[in-house]
Amino acid sequence: MKIKHPGGFTLLEMMVVITIISLLSLGGWSGWQRWQQYQQLDDSAQQIQRLLQRLRSDANWHNRAHLLWLKPGDRWCLGAGAADECLRASRHTLPAPHTGVVVRALTSDLGFYGKKNTAHPGSILIASAAGERRIIVSSRGRVRICASSEENCR
Repeated sequence: MKIKHPGGFTLLEMMVVITIISLLSLGGWSGWQRWQQYQQLDDSAQQIQRLLQRLRSDANWHNRAHLLWLKPGDRWCLGAGAADECLRASRHTLPAPHTGVVVRALTSDLGFYGKKNTAHPGSILIASAAGERRIIVSSRGRVRICASSEENCR
């Protein structure tokens, strides 16, 4: 009796496997993009927080005021001092680190004062497709980040 052993896969089997792999890849790709958007939003919030902490320290050390300004747009710029400093590197400015993140709101007169390490309280609201983050400055100069969905973030 002669027994035949097939030497490969049929076309239908290969198409089923390719379809399953492509569906899994598509789900992974959208998850990867969403994760990147969250990372970019969190990174932007942390960079703004570090800028504000630098400004607070400099205001306290040199006993001078640092009031914040914002140049809005897709490539926004946030800083203190002369507004033309966005064109060159400066310790007191932050150009937009990621294009998908925008500044939605900035409290007017937000800034730091050297006298007794105080600040004019306020917040900065940034947003992207991943959500929103609020960077809050208290009157004592404390800088913190919270998601807009948190109860104590309003």
